[in-house]
Order: sequence, then structure tokens, then C-alpha cells
Amino acid sequence: MIKSTINSSIRNCRYISLGSLKIIIFSIFLSNAVVYTTLCQPAYFKLMALKEETNYWQDVLERDVIQNESIIPTMDQLPDMIELCRHTFLDKGVDVASLNVERFGERREAGTGATVDYALVRLRLVGQQEQIPSSLEAIEDNKKISVHIQEVLLAEGKGEALLKIYFSTGE
Repeated sequence: MIKSTINSSIRNCRYISLGSLKIIIFSIFLSNAVVYTTLCQPAYFKLMALKEETNYWQDVLERDVIQNESIIPTMDQLPDMIELCRHTFLDKGVDVASLNVERFGERREAGTGATVDYALVRLRLVGQQEQIPSSLEAIEDNKKISVHIQEVLLAEGKGEALLKIYFSTGE
């Protein structure tokens, strides 16, 4: 029984010509190409798109962690923060004629935890009127300190600015 099956297989192979062998190989190649283009290639492109999107969002997360990593300065660093604001004005060509710490934020609750307070600092500025707003924007954009502009009064060649500088107190 096994011998007859082998003999019939050998007889059938004798009838395969070179042309029919080429057709069989070509059809196998063509079917592989069709399977690749219909099944594998779209899945591969989707996989690559997902990898790109994953890389993008990982970069966003890392950038966000780096930006939010800044530690809120403490009250003992307040003079340095005020000096940084003064230097920002000087870099923009605006002189700080005087500065005055008007008041400190009042803590509403007495506790042992860390809280965020603020100091109100009034600056009297001397310089060109166009340079004062740009220097105020530079101060607000500074990531090292948290400063908000409370009030600005501009006159010809001078002005006043009230800055609210945040800092942490407690542990």
C-alpha cells in the first residue's frame, strides 16, 4: 500500500514540466505577496504608528515631569527671588529706582504642613515705556520663581509694578 502510493507520486512528478513548475513557483510567490499586502503590511504600519504615538506621549510625560519638577522656593529665598526680578528688569533696560515689600500673605490655618504664602513687592521703575511691559512678561514667564503681576501703573519714562511672589513655608 505504501509502495503503491510512493510509486504513484513518483509517476505524477514525471509529468511536471519546467513550465508548469515555473507556474507553481510563481503562484506560491504571488499568494505570499497577496497575503503580505493584505494582512501583514497594514498591521505593520499600525504597529509603527502606535510606536510613534507611544514615543510622542512618553516625551510629553517626560517634559511635563521636568517642567513640574520645580520646587517652590522657601521664605528664606525671597530676597534672591526679588533680586532675580530686579535683574530681569535691568537686563531689559529698565532701572529699579526702589522696591518695597508691602506685606506678606497671611496663613489662614496654623499647621505643621507646608503651605504656600506670598509677598507683595512694589517696584518703582525708570525706563522707556515700551521696555517695562516686556520685562514684566519676562518675569511672569520665568520658571524658577512663581510671580504674578498684581498691578501696573505706567507714566512717561517711569512706572510702578506690584508683584505677588509665591513661596512655601512650613515643612
